[in-house]
Amino acid sequence: MRTMPATPSCRFEIPPEYAAVPHARRTAHQIAAQWGLPPDHDRADTLRVIVSELVTNAVKHAGMLSPRIDIVMRLDELGHLRIGVHDRHPFRPKALLEPVDDDSGRGLHIVKALVDECGGTAGIEPDADDGGKTVWVTLPLY
Repeated sequence: MRTMPATPSCRFEIPPEYAAVPHARRTAHQIAAQWGLPPDHDRADTLRVIVSELVTNAVKHAGMLSPRIDIVMRLDELGHLRIGVHDRHPFRPKALLEPVDDDSGRGLHIVKALVDECGGTAGIEPDADDGGKTVWVTLPLY
């Protein structure tokens, strides 16, 4: 596991293993704290849940096809934090973008509810070769 130093934009990677999820959650939380998010702020808890769910989803569904999972964080000039989780599986989960009736995607339903509650946005960007994607959310940091 490699961590880049915190700047207004940073990237770190984890192996596609469930054991790496806590590292991703802690690292994202530490970076957000360095960018001004108080560790005890409600938004810090929201960030931890979102990162946990997105990374767990990537490990579960893309771990076999991805040699690593990349997490990209960027803070814009308006104080909006964008978190992207990239893997090399072409499947695009619908639960983040639209309602689904089955029991799958419950973690992404939680992410969508948290993003909506914060006034943020979410989406999925396919890789140029359609061989993977980045699932992302943008949240006001405060």
